[in-house]
Amino acid sequence: MISKRAILIIISAVLCISVSAQKQWNQFRGPEGMGVALDKAEYPVILKQQENQIWTIDLNTGVSSPVIWEDMIFLTSHRKDTFETVAINRQSGELIWQKEVIADKVQRFHPISSAAAPSVVTNGKEVISYFGSYGLLCYNMQGDLLWERKLPIERNMYGVSVSPIIYKNQLVFSRDSDEMSYIETINIATGETIWRTDRPNYNGNWATPGFHRTEDKDEILVYGVFSMKSYDFNTGEELWTLPKLTDEPATTPLSYHGLIYVTTYNMKSNPEVLGLPTYDSLLGLYDKNENKQLNFEEIKENTSILSRYDADGEGDHPLPGFFRGLDKDRDGELTREEYQKVVDWIDSFGWSNALIALKPPVDNGGLPEIVWEYEYGVPECPSPLIKDGLAYMVKNGGIVTCLDAASGELKYKEELSAGGPYYASPVCADGKIYLTSGRGVITVLEEGGNFKVLAENNLNERIQATPALVDGKVYVRTHKGLSAYGVVK
Repeated sequence: MISKRAILIIISAVLCISVSAQKQWNQFRGPEGMGVALDKAEYPVILKQQENQIWTIDLNTGVSSPVIWEDMIFLTSHRKDTFETVAINRQSGELIWQKEVIADKVQRFHPISSAAAPSVVTNGKEVISYFGSYGLLCYNMQGDLLWERKLPIERNMYGVSVSPIIYKNQLVFSRDSDEMSYIETINIATGETIWRTDRPNYNGNWATPGFHRTEDKDEILVYGVFSMKSYDFNTGEELWTLPKLTDEPATTPLSYHGLIYVTTYNMKSNPEVLGLPTYDSLLGLYDKNENKQLNFEEIKENTSILSRYDADGEGDHPLPGFFRGLDKDRDGELTREEYQKVVDWIDSFGWSNALIALKPPVDNGGLPEIVWEYEYGVPECPSPLIKDGLAYMVKNGGIVTCLDAASGELKYKEELSAGGPYYASPVCADGKIYLTSGRGVITVLEEGGNFKVLAENNLNERIQATPALVDGKVYVRTHKGLSAYGVVK
C-alpha cells in the first residue's frame, strides 16, 4: 500500500512537471515563492546592454517584482495618485495593456520603498494586484476588470509591501496594520472571502506569507511582528506559533524537505551592524563648548548612531531624530542620563538574530522544534534561497552565506565586491545564483557549497525588485524600467 507521504511526493512531482512545462514565474519569488526556476533552459552569466540585452521598456516608479505567465509579464507602478497594473509582451518588451485606478489618498510609505511595492500574482486566468492606497484588483488576461475590493488605508509606518499569493487556486491575502490585522483566503473568480481569521495584537508587517505541506494538512505561514503563526489553509484555524522573532519582519518563510526556514534580524545583536557609540565618544566628536552635554546645534551634523553595515546610509538613525524624545527636561541639552534612554531601548531588543530551521509541532498549539540556528550574515530584507540541500543568504554589504539546509553546517561566508544595500532576494536557475544589490550590481554565483563568482554585472541603475527567471531569460526591474537578458548564441 502506498503511504500518504508517497502519494504527496508523487502529486508534487506531477505538479512540478506541469508547472515547469509552462513558462511562468507567477508570484513574488516565482513558483511557490521559492526563488527557483523550474525549467531546464540555459541562463546567462553576463547581463550587459551591449551584449545580451534583448529589450528594455521604461516604467513609472515602483519596486514590485516582475511576474510572468507564458508570454505576458505583469508589474505595478504609480505616479502621484494614479496606480497602474501593467502587462508587457515577454518576447518583444512592448506594452500590451495598462490599467489605472486613482486613489483618494496615497498611503504613507518609507522613502526607500514605494506606494507600488506588492508584486502581482496570476494563475494564468486572473491577474491580481494590490495597492495599500486603493485595495485589491482582479483582471483577466486581456486586462478587463473582473472585480475589485476597495480597502481603507491601513496605518503602517513603512507602507504596504506584502504581496498577495495563490495556493491551490485560492488567493491568500495577508493584511497586518496598526488598527486591524487579518489573514484570509479569497475565491479568485468572484472576489468573495472563503474564510478570514483576525490577528489581534499584530502591527504592520512587510513579509509575504509562505506555505508548508504535511501528510494531512496544508499550512499558511504568516510572519508577523515578534512571531510567525501557522494557519490551516482549509479552515483558517491557528495551528502553532514561533515566538521571539524580529519586530520588523520582511522576509518570506520557506518550507523544504519537512523543515521550515525563517530569518529574524536583530539590529542590536546582528554581528555586522555598527553598534551604538558611547556617550563619551559623542562628546569627543560634538561637544564644542566642552560642557559635557550635547545641544541640538552641536549634533546636527551627526548622520547616524546606529547603522546597517555598508548600506549607503539607508536606514541610518541620526541622533538629531532622537533629540526631542531624549531631552526629557526640555532644556535643549542632552545629558549622559538622557542618552541612556536610547541605550536602554536598543538593549531591550530581546528577539533572536538568526536563520532558524524548525520542525512544526505534531499537536496543534505546541511549540515548534528548533533544529538549528545560524546567527551570522542574517539579512533584513532579502529572503533566503534553498536549493539542492543548501541554504543561501545575502545581506547589506554583499555578505553571502551558504549553509547545509539539514544541519546548518557552514559551507562558506564571503563578502562580494558589490557592496551596498541589498533588498532583492536571491534567485536561482541553471546552476546559477543571481544576487542583486541596491546599487544595481547583479553578481552571479555558481550554485553549490564552494564559493565561486561567475560574473559581476553593473547595470548602473538602482534595483530593489527581485529578478524573474523564465525560459533562459533574466528579467530585471530597475527604478527606470524593465529589461530582459538572454544567452548570446
